[in-house]
Amino acid sequence: MQFSLAIAASVLAATASAAPATVSGTNTNGSIFMFGDPAPARNLLNQFGACGLTTYFQGQVPDDMPLVAMPANIFDQFGSAQHNTLCAKIITLTRNGVTRQAAIADRNLSNTNSIDMTLDLWEAFGGHDNDGSIIPGFSWSIAN
Repeated sequence: MQFSLAIAASVLAATASAAPATVSGTNTNGSIFMFGDPAPARNLLNQFGACGLTTYFQGQVPDDMPLVAMPANIFDQFGSAQHNTLCAKIITLTRNGVTRQAAIADRNLSNTNSIDMTLDLWEAFGGHDNDGSIIPGFSWSIAN
């Protein structure tokens, strides 16, 4: 009986800590992580982002995949650093009829509560290199 209770408790604990089937939001701001060639930005986010993609999620995210840093007020709901259940998940972003996907690599601490993105993704939504304006009005979803 104790063994069965231990297994049931383990299953419940694992279920409680997992991200919901879908996490989504609307009217979220977008921001640029770093100007210039997106490859160095992806490298920085891969190696030093809160998720530690190159260490803890090796091979799970293609090298040329755009990356994002989720707003801390969203990211922090799902765990800390590499233990965050959003890490390496694919986010689908939509704004003004344009839809793109990216992998979650980091936690954005800015006071704009924006989804920080690499230049390739930024430009797909109408942003320009060397323009750090906030782009408002993103809807997004992350399937677990």
